[in-house]
Amino acid sequence: MQSPPVVETWTGLPAGSDVAVPGGAEAPGVTLPPSRGERLWRWAPALGPGLLMLVVAMVGATGPVLSWDEVATADTAGRSAAQIGLLARSIDAVFAPYYLFMHLWTAVLGATDLTLRLPSVIAMSGVVALTGELGRRLFGPFTGMVAALLLGSMPNISRYAAEARPYAFAMFFALLALLLLRRQLQRPGPGRWIGYVTAVLLVGLSHVVALTTLAAHVAMLLARRRDAGFRRIVLRWVVAGGVAVLLLLPLLWLGLHQRDDQLHWLAEPTLRSLRAFPGEVAGSEPGAWLLVGLALVALCRPVRHAGPLLVLTLVPIAVVFALSSLGAPMWVPRYLLIVLPPLALLAAAGLRHASPRRTTGARRDAIVLGGRTLAVLLLLAFVVLPDQRRVRKPFAKSGQDYRGAAAIMARDGQPGDVLVYPPRSRHFRAGLDHYLSRVPQRPRDVLMARSAAEVGSLRAEEHRDAAARVRGTARVWLLAYDRPPDPATGRPDLRPLLATEYRQARIWYLDHATLALYVHRDAAV
Repeated sequence: MQSPPVVETWTGLPAGSDVAVPGGAEAPGVTLPPSRGERLWRWAPALGPGLLMLVVAMVGATGPVLSWDEVATADTAGRSAAQIGLLARSIDAVFAPYYLFMHLWTAVLGATDLTLRLPSVIAMSGVVALTGELGRRLFGPFTGMVAALLLGSMPNISRYAAEARPYAFAMFFALLALLLLRRQLQRPGPGRWIGYVTAVLLVGLSHVVALTTLAAHVAMLLARRRDAGFRRIVLRWVVAGGVAVLLLLPLLWLGLHQRDDQLHWLAEPTLRSLRAFPGEVAGSEPGAWLLVGLALVALCRPVRHAGPLLVLTLVPIAVVFALSSLGAPMWVPRYLLIVLPPLALLAAAGLRHASPRRTTGARRDAIVLGGRTLAVLLLLAFVVLPDQRRVRKPFAKSGQDYRGAAAIMARDGQPGDVLVYPPRSRHFRAGLDHYLSRVPQRPRDVLMARSAAEVGSLRAEEHRDAAARVRGTARVWLLAYDRPPDPATGRPDLRPLLATEYRQARIWYLDHATLALYVHRDAAV
């Protein structure tokens, strides 16, 4: 006789229970919420190094004097949107989106050294965080954390975090676009394509050279060529990328036609330029070559996802070098800062796979890996420390000591003083304007006929009758480049007047600049 079936009433699983299936796998269709520890470990590679980078970047962020380029940012941020548009028609069109952003930013927070650099500090902290997140998704939380720490150790990451220029933004959006593409390939959805197009568009609006990182997107797509629906995904990517590039065409066209005016000072790169590039882009030669060595370990091991990262590291360098060698020089290491995050990711993967993985003793393997990683991080911190200090020195950036000159004139200035700049200076006026903006009794710019903002340029328009404009004033402040024996040689149109009617009362030698005070011979001492 057959026994009756057992009847059981289902009341559900207790909270926190798991579903066991043969082989230890989870039951199909059942996704368990992560525990608190798992959530913390998931976010740690991004949040931990990102917050640490924020602190590190703020240390000494206002120490260096504004660079030539930062002075241009300070100047254009104070212009109206229409004046920024006028400037973009003649020069710096590729930076116009950044200038418009900084115009809005400084309108709210003001234009001090700190407020000018703060957006880049935040963006670079985001770069380190996204590097950790990308590493977690590609290699796991530990490798992501190490990659972010390796990247944050590079001196130029700190330097360009405290730089009022768009390079940190370009790095941030380039990594974000790569992450969004990876997410799209894993979980396709039409809404995610909109986010991807927006990220690519922001890459180009930040810095057009960063668009070379799209080569890594191609490599990531090709890695999925055996997946179902590969052709459909490629077609959608072409459409998405085409939309972004189409929207960027006016900016690209303007930048191409302004290249000779904007980059005329560059020479064609050489093989020596390539040899020096790692140290120049990282800000530390030993630190850069340590990363390169670890990255080579990853390439010698069967490490997944190394291909797209290698493409992201090498293709921007190759493209910019090739274009610069073919007559369109744009070889500037800071333009290629975007190669540092993938290099750090490869280095972290190489450190993770530096020795064969043992099949027994998992705890011992973890201890060995942790010790090896700690030793490399400490070694890296030691070798980059001199350069970390260097990038925070008062004159670490290119340019003159505008801050020192402004401090002298604020201290020793008198009512009625006039100020004379070197002829056709692109940055001296903007630099002194920035640092003299809070000086109540600043010398009058006696030679300026129309400001750079009115002209739609980075140079102001001066009166041609310089001697007539200066004659009769009691005291003249004169700025000159470097340290000439006679500061007046920089102004041949004023030299006879200064020699006959004035005497040189004081002279100050500053960093890459000279400031002289001339007093009229009939003036009271």
